Amino acid sequence: MQNDEWKIFEINLIDKYIKNPNAELAETLVKEYSAHKLNNSDITKELTAWIRECKVRLSKDKINISKSFGLDGKWGRSNTEIKCISMNAYIWDQILDGALPNDAYEKISRMFDTTADDAKIGFERKNHDFGERELSRLGLDIFIAMNEKKLTPEEINIASKHLKEDVSVQMLKDLNHHRMKYKITY
Repeated sequence: MQNDEWKIFEINLIDKYIKNPNAELAETLVKEYSAHKLNNSDITKELTAWIRECKVRLSKDKINISKSFGLDGKWGRSNTEIKCISMNAYIWDQILDGALPNDAYEKISRMFDTTADDAKIGFERKNHDFGERELSRLGLDIFIAMNEKKLTPEEINIASKHLKEDVSVQMLKDLNHHRMKYKITY
């Protein structure tokens, strides 16, 4: 995108979400925000405000990430995927803080009242259509948004290792998809 087109694009996405809240647009907004943090690029004040509103809702219910970020409801994923994505956001927090994956699975499984095997399956689940580990990747995007975090080069290497692909690969696919799907209108 040239010049300020990306700003208009983000503002239009938020306007669309306000007029018609749905999980698909919420996921797009989270991924757009995460891409800015990963690329160290400017974020519109509107997208920043939207993320902060999500964080306020999350502060009242730490487990219900999907509701806080608008990922449930209309055009949402299955309850199983939603639970995996939520667990994955917290697993990323543990792993990027230095925990071994199995320790992270164990700790987060207790938080979500499930088994460590379920947490592991959700984190390592493969999806050939939307990235090697799509649910894990979306969990990383949500982790970044939850913490308004810019990953260090070391954290990007750790994430790439666990995702089994470079962090930027799926991000670029997602960004291109968003721009094709939600055309810019002036």
